[in-house]
Amino acid sequence: MSELKILYLKQEDVIKAGLFDTEKALNDVEHILKLYAEKKVCMPPKTLLDFYDGDEYRGHFVAMPVYADGEIDLAGIKWAAGYPHNPSRYDLPLGIDIIILSNPYNGVPLSIMDGTLITAVRTAALAGLAVKYLKPSDMQNLGIVGAGVIGKTLLRMLPIVVRNSRILLYDIDHDKAVESSLQSPFSSRIDVVEDFETIVESSDVIVTATSAEKPYFKEYHMKKAKLYIQLGVVEFSEDAVLKADRIVVDNWEQIKSYERGVLGRLYRKHRINNTDVTEITEIVAGKKKGRCSDDEIIFFDSFGMACEDIAIAQRIYRTALSEKIGTWLNLWDKPLWK
Repeated sequence: MSELKILYLKQEDVIKAGLFDTEKALNDVEHILKLYAEKKVCMPPKTLLDFYDGDEYRGHFVAMPVYADGEIDLAGIKWAAGYPHNPSRYDLPLGIDIIILSNPYNGVPLSIMDGTLITAVRTAALAGLAVKYLKPSDMQNLGIVGAGVIGKTLLRMLPIVVRNSRILLYDIDHDKAVESSLQSPFSSRIDVVEDFETIVESSDVIVTATSAEKPYFKEYHMKKAKLYIQLGVVEFSEDAVLKADRIVVDNWEQIKSYERGVLGRLYRKHRINNTDVTEITEIVAGKKKGRCSDDEIIFFDSFGMACEDIAIAQRIYRTALSEKIGTWLNLWDKPLWK
């Protein structure tokens, strides 16, 4: 073997290869959560690099390596950047991510692809699975707070999970919420509401997906809903979380050690402990029960796992190969040394 070629997939290629096939994305993430519960996923802890300007949070980088066994049988890593001020200051996305897939038998890199929208889709898929397994049986309205990139993806994903429910959408930028709702294939089922209180008072399930830097969801907002899903980092106050009867997460080991997260703070203060938390991987795999009653209040927190990214990325890669999507790049024509 002399030359080494890598399939490069820009964002437009990733979309063309089926990124927004929401049914497949849900299946991808549900399958990888089962593999994780069966210990067929090797996923070291994330490595985080946070930046501050004085006391002001500037942004972060995260390195997320993973290997998935079974029919996936690929290694990969996501290098993710999150900069909340990017849209307003630099006209750039808040998140800018790259995913690399590699052959686990010889280390050869197979593909480099844009991971920004993959992150959004897998986050929405995880929220969809949380709704599927944890929602109350009598739910009628699902409320979404935040109409950004994740919000737009939720508006594509959640309507296929709760097919008989209305979707309520709120964003502090009302025009942005209207625009996001109209971009959804399910716009006829989406009601853009004028204020946050409408979400709180009318929703049976609430999903928060904002870049808030301080908690805005307080204990007194825990009213009608029986399932609260936090996709941002600091959206719920500590007292709001403690009002829940049960806490479910994607990966407790990572969440409890993350200093900026509400659950990490509660854990360090000894206000919650390991026995208070259930991982959704165990629920999806049937090892633990989901919702116990319709009156139970559940708080779900997502930190994001690299295995979710690779589950979608590997499908995108294989579709791109079969449909000849993307650009081939040479890492070398011939290695100088072996």
